[in-house]
Amino acid sequence: MIKNDLRSLWEQRLAEYQNSGKTIKAWCQDQELRENQFYYWRKKLRDQSETEQPVKWLSLKLDNNKQADLASDSITIHIGQVTVKIKKGFDQQLFREIIQILQMI
Repeated sequence: MIKNDLRSLWEQRLAEYQNSGKTIKAWCQDQELRENQFYYWRKKLRDQSETEQPVKWLSLKLDNNKQADLASDSITIHIGQVTVKIKKGFDQQLFREIIQILQMI
């Protein structure tokens, strides 16, 4: 099986797992797959998708009527009806995942 076929197979498997509502352990048992294979491919495909996606810029609207608090240790981002507050020392990976989810909305 060539690399693209194997990648497509695992993309399909991971999508099926997501729709199954089962735990990883139960789903892997049903599919007669080893859990370590599942984790390997999930990480591999997640890492590849992060590096392959082109950068998308979001428009930024500044509210000039509010005075900026430069001493603040957080920023607030409004995207449509969603508000995300980011504090100093935030988890960068979690922030990336939140942005990816918001881009799908």
